[in-house]
Amino acid sequence: MLALGLTGDVGAGKSTLTRFWKEMGASVLDADEIVRNLWKRPDIIDEAVSRWGRGVADNSGNILSAEIAARAFSSPEDYAWLCGLLHPLVRIEMERISASLEGWVVAEIPLLFEGGVPEWMDATVYLAAPEEKRRDRNSARGWDGKEILRRESFLLPPDEKKRRADIVLENTGTIEDLRETAGKYALFFRRLSGLVRCTVTFRRYEDALLYRDFLRKERLGSEFECCRTDALEKNEGSWLVSFISRESFFARLSRPHVMDGAWGPYTAAIRRMPYKKRITLSEELAQ
Repeated sequence: MLALGLTGDVGAGKSTLTRFWKEMGASVLDADEIVRNLWKRPDIIDEAVSRWGRGVADNSGNILSAEIAARAFSSPEDYAWLCGLLHPLVRIEMERISASLEGWVVAEIPLLFEGGVPEWMDATVYLAAPEEKRRDRNSARGWDGKEILRRESFLLPPDEKKRRADIVLENTGTIEDLRETAGKYALFFRRLSGLVRCTVTFRRYEDALLYRDFLRKERLGSEFECCRTDALEKNEGSWLVSFISRESFFARLSRPHVMDGAWGPYTAAIRRMPYKKRITLSEELAQ
């Protein structure tokens, strides 16, 4: 699994980028959606009413988002209290869901760096946009420039978030420009997430070496290991070749005649791998 955390400026286009990546094959986790569900829990509503009064809920007891936001952004103390109430629960829920996912995963978290990058994430993406464009997008929410600045005063400065991110994207053009950028990175992320650990077992050491050399020449494998194993049959040794490949290469891994009588290839998904190592291995393989 390749798990990415996506964050960005207020109104930079995070949700649009997330939607594009979902259409392009990513499994998506949305922190805002989890928060909306949390606000349906009676215990969470009671906590908010206890602190800010009954004005934060309607006559039916449903939370009023605008009232919550007005109180949360009224002081650093109220903002910190709300973060302490919701963020731990959001992160627990995200980690729970991500544990059942495979492939390419994108978690959209507006306060990714403010709350700390979760351990299960492999890399972070920061989406930036010019202030003028962000002001236009946020006008649909009823926010003017002052409101944007007020909300951003509770956040880390953009330059600091850019410094912390593994990837910085700039949303400076049209929505089609953003879709094109999303597509280029989607191809890159799908390749990274498609790495698998493969094994093939041979009766003869010479065949194991021929197979390894074939994969190396065709750039179908990397990080090879070849070791003797006695587990194949009684009183007969065998040779296990282990390597990193792409799941999409599977059909091409069985072509050589040296595989007659071999066992495999078998593949296993790679759950965790350092992001930079994943890039290095992917670049060593055919594209």
